[in-house]
Amino acid sequence: MQELAGCSHRSIDVRLAPQHPLNMRSIETLHRQKKTGKVSDKWDSYLPVYDRLFGPRKDDAIDLLEIGIQNGGSLEIWSQFFVNARRLVGCDINPRCAGLKYSDKRISVVVGNANESGIRARIQHIAAKYDFIIDDGSHTSEDIFQSFVLYFSMVRPGGIYVVEDTHTLYWPKYGGDLHSPRTATSFFKLFADLVNYEHWKESSTIEDLFGRFFKTSSLPEELSAGWVDSIEFRNSMIIIRKARTATHAKVGKRLITGTEAMVEESILKDSGRSTTGARPPKGPLKRLRKLWKG
Repeated sequence: MQELAGCSHRSIDVRLAPQHPLNMRSIETLHRQKKTGKVSDKWDSYLPVYDRLFGPRKDDAIDLLEIGIQNGGSLEIWSQFFVNARRLVGCDINPRCAGLKYSDKRISVVVGNANESGIRARIQHIAAKYDFIIDDGSHTSEDIFQSFVLYFSMVRPGGIYVVEDTHTLYWPKYGGDLHSPRTATSFFKLFADLVNYEHWKESSTIEDLFGRFFKTSSLPEELSAGWVDSIEFRNSMIIIRKARTATHAKVGKRLITGTEAMVEESILKDSGRSTTGARPPKGPLKRLRKLWKG
């Protein structure tokens, strides 16, 4: 977690959560009531967001990777929240993290730079794919960009990739800049156009859209094939959902329902139905109507 400039106070909970009924547990409660154990450090605005994102799968056998674990307390919270998790992996460049020990055998700690190929291989050896990946690492623009390129392919279809503390992407000492076209923020802003590619594909290409970040031959398949389903920007968080199926046809089928169109009748022509405000009679009703007319 990166402290905000100008903030004179923030709370750091150092308590271990008591046991909660399984169906009532939440990330926010677990974090706020952590009384002992390893320190976990999150901005309070993140907690309800994580409950919304992760809550529907809290009982599933998931795999989670967190890049940047500092004192390791967040892994304790993930373990209490995801009671049926298969693997909970933390990676940190600080060699002192090698001393972090857990009684929960599902938790693994990898020490090293997550963006180095050897460390990535170790992480992938623990779990080939992850349902949730959280980047809480160095918070520098270049590392955030590189981590996404390296790890989004490891997110399972339907999974979620979260970047924390993106306020640093506005700060020069982290390689950030409000107006620079080459920061990680500028990169992710292009995803708003990417998920709408089907509506502008006749006028440009995805290669052109990301041209300032990749040479044509190096454009990740996750971008070119349509694996990005959506992107969400929040204060200090960026959330990317991976599609369940790779496709750029995301808008789906047009559904027109109802029978009365007194304002714009032409819409019923688009649906192949009558513009009279009622469906024409069929079968026995149609024959009965003829008798009445006769």
